[in-house]
Formats: sequence, C-alpha cells, structure tokens
Amino acid sequence: MRILFSILFALLISKFSSAQVIQINPNIEWKFIRSQDLTLQNNSVYQYEFPGEKGYDYIFTMVYEEQNFVSFFKVFDLQNKPIAAKIDSTSKANTQLQFRVPQNGTYSIVLGYSGNPEDMPTLFTKFSLIRRPRID
Repeated sequence: MRILFSILFALLISKFSSAQVIQINPNIEWKFIRSQDLTLQNNSVYQYEFPGEKGYDYIFTMVYEEQNFVSFFKVFDLQNKPIAAKIDSTSKANTQLQFRVPQNGTYSIVLGYSGNPEDMPTLFTKFSLIRRPRID
C-alpha cells in the first residue's frame, strides 16, 4: 500500500511540474535565459550559444569581486558577424552589455577577462542572460 501511495504521489507531482523558466518580474515579462557560475582563466574565453528573438532586449551581466582587470563581451550571429561588444577596463563589480538582435536566430556570446597572471590567474564570476520585451 505504501508503495502504491508513493507511486501515485510521484505521478501527481510530475503532472504539475514543468521546466524551470525563472521570471524576474512577471508584470514586465523579464526572464532569465541562463545563469551560471563560471571560473574563467586569464586571457581565455568562454563561448555560449543562445536563441535570440527580434523584439526583445537582451542583457548579459558578469558579476565578480576582483578588480583591476579588463573584462569583455562580444556577441556574434552564426556567420560570425558582430552584433554587439563591450570592453570594460574599470571592472568595479560587474560588466553589463545590453543589445538587440536584428532577427530571430541563434547567436553566440564570447566573454573573458585579461589581467596580471600573477595576481589573478582565474576569475570567479556569475554570468547571466536576461531577456525582456523591447522598450522604445
């Protein structure tokens, strides 16, 4: 009986569960596309592909505690045409890039940092991508 109850309970939970899409503020339709903790190597890059939709603003953010280095974001379409870029030499607490895609499709983001290898061989950071409806 206990096993039957456990199976029914598991089926009930699975019926009401769905993939996790985190809405930051449902009233204005902001959504996390991706959020990840990263350990970056000095003078190396991290590349990630994401689906982009026309009619939305995208915001990439990299948050960190270290200072005195240069961080960068570069966004490309699948033909490696540059869409947006930001190089931040101030690097106080975060680096942020806001941009729009010209059409629906797959895009890639390249991010990384450059600093003194003796002082900071790696950078521990939180990377996030947020999508929101276009605000004109």
